Amino acid sequence: MKLTADALNHLLSQNSWAKEKLQPLAGKTILLAVSPVQTKLTLLGDGTFAAASGDATADAEIRLGVGAALRMLVDPASAMGLASLSGDMELASTIGKVLQNLRWDTEEDISRIVGDIPAHELSRASRRIRQEIGRQASSVAGMFAEYWLEEDPLIAKKPHLDRFAREVDTLREDAERLEKRLARLEQSRG
Repeated sequence: MKLTADALNHLLSQNSWAKEKLQPLAGKTILLAVSPVQTKLTLLGDGTFAAASGDATADAEIRLGVGAALRMLVDPASAMGLASLSGDMELASTIGKVLQNLRWDTEEDISRIVGDIPAHELSRASRRIRQEIGRQASSVAGMFAEYWLEEDPLIAKKPHLDRFAREVDTLREDAERLEKRLARLEQSRG
């Protein structure tokens, strides 16, 4: 638990705006759960986190599945959409937004170990690698989508879905008209 609080506090120290957002929530406790690990954290008056006592009751919970947690490392904005929030929704939402927008200044942390110039070069190389991985992933996803649309149709094309929706609407309207005709026929017989 302390490790989680320390890691989050390190990120908060690099994002001073975040502490200001969290200060009004002092004294509240939140349960952060990334399956299968969970930790309770209490917000302190200075906008940082401390490990909550074992018997503390969480005011709110933020739960992420493993997939969402991995996505959080790559694209925090989309990962928070997969989070499950419960309890005090304002508290959970505020903390979720803060966590979603925290940025780790890796270059600064690396520079403490290897110096400024190597840290800058490593960060630049890391950004290029991340961009290339993103480009390659997008390309592979595009190839799968094209295959599933054209070669082995597992995904419906938009025009096909539109036509299907129109046919369903027509069928529903025809069924309603038939129902009304049957009701009139029954009335005239009765």
